[in-house]
Amino acid sequence: MSPELKNTWTPTVNVMTWFMLVTAILSVLTRLGTKYFIFRKWTFDDGLAAASLVFCIAQSISVSVAAENGLGQHVEMLSDRKIESVMKAEYSATILFIASICFSKLSLLVFIRNLTPASLDRRFALVLGILIGLWTIASILTAIFQCNLPQTWNYLRGTCFRRSAWWNYLGVTNILSEGGIIGQALLVIVRIQTDFSRKAGLSSVFLIRVVVIIAIIFQLAYASQTSKGDFTYDVWAVAVSTQVAQSVSIVTACSPQFKPFLDSLQSTGMGLGITSSNNDGSKHKTYGMTTFKTFRRTADTRSETHELVSVPNEETNQTMVTSAPDGDAESQSSRANIIMETRTWTVTEGWTN
Repeated sequence: MSPELKNTWTPTVNVMTWFMLVTAILSVLTRLGTKYFIFRKWTFDDGLAAASLVFCIAQSISVSVAAENGLGQHVEMLSDRKIESVMKAEYSATILFIASICFSKLSLLVFIRNLTPASLDRRFALVLGILIGLWTIASILTAIFQCNLPQTWNYLRGTCFRRSAWWNYLGVTNILSEGGIIGQALLVIVRIQTDFSRKAGLSSVFLIRVVVIIAIIFQLAYASQTSKGDFTYDVWAVAVSTQVAQSVSIVTACSPQFKPFLDSLQSTGMGLGITSSNNDGSKHKTYGMTTFKTFRRTADTRSETHELVSVPNEETNQTMVTSAPDGDAESQSSRANIIMETRTWTVTEGWTN
């Protein structure tokens, strides 16, 4: 066996990169197919998951290019041109990884936000989403300008900041945001009025996200051990753990929208905050713990509690009495956390000659 084929991790990097990419693609396609099959529409969080997949594909291509040029091989086996290609590909892969994992976080966060109408939970999701957005912008900008211009990618010969400290910052803040997402999901599920076994089943879907945290911890540990001397060989473990973290992040963001979990949501009276139109022209919106119904009207688009809404009819006069959600949905009282049922009464007055 030639020396080039000994002590190399290039095949491992290639296999893991494409395997994790295929897994992410299948997860997103399954999510989109399930969502369309059940609801005949896609929502904003589906678009975020698709965006995460696009960045994941681009990132995986960058890692594959780096492997083709020698990532996973000892640096003394590589020419200067290949070493430069590895650094450029690694540089772009890092930026694309941050973008991909950002959109997968936001996709899951929007999904969790749609499970509850409680204003406090929704505000927390908004704040967490803003923090994730700021983290993404800061991380991408620092990754882009890690070294002096014009060769910002050349961390081997250029003047750069401490890359080990930057990886520590990226990993720790990444883990904290993951913990926030998992924590909010568990808080929403705990307040569901159902038995413990069903709560445990729903919680397990979100607790799988812990695998992302574990992969990030490995990424952190290996990144701190990467040296400048034989960096093309030492960085293989960072590349593999990064691919795992990225793919698992997408898979766990999609898994709550697979059909078994959606069936469990429906059995507990929960929904996805999806608005659909009924045959009578009304709009029906289902949240996590309350079902709301709002009727179209030309004069006033917001109904008051127990408001009488007139419905024209040629032979009968009908009056619809409905309980509007506006006050309860925005309040922070205990009623906002109770599974509620919307009932509609029809009062029909017959006319005789």
